[in-house]
Amino acid sequence: MRFYQQWIERAFRVEHRPGIARSYWRVEPDGTIIMLTDEGGFDLPSRDGPFLAIHMDRDNNVLCGPECLPTRLSLAVWLRPRSTCPIPTDPRI
Repeated sequence: MRFYQQWIERAFRVEHRPGIARSYWRVEPDGTIIMLTDEGGFDLPSRDGPFLAIHMDRDNNVLCGPECLPTRLSLAVWLRPRSTCPIPTDPRI
């Protein structure tokens, strides 16, 4: 698959946490955490969304969210000011 199809899987890792079956996690260089789940908040989102996004500090206090993002494009817009992950500029995301 191409980068614009796999950018979420490449930028995040799958985590298993109590109370959440599976989620995508990304630890930023400043120690903050971005967590992505499905709309219900308990499992991995499908590749095209919807996504539930939460931005937390290093002590797991919520900085922003949870916010429901219906598409990968809306996720990319939400992530851009919060994350250092590579986000493709291809309109097919």
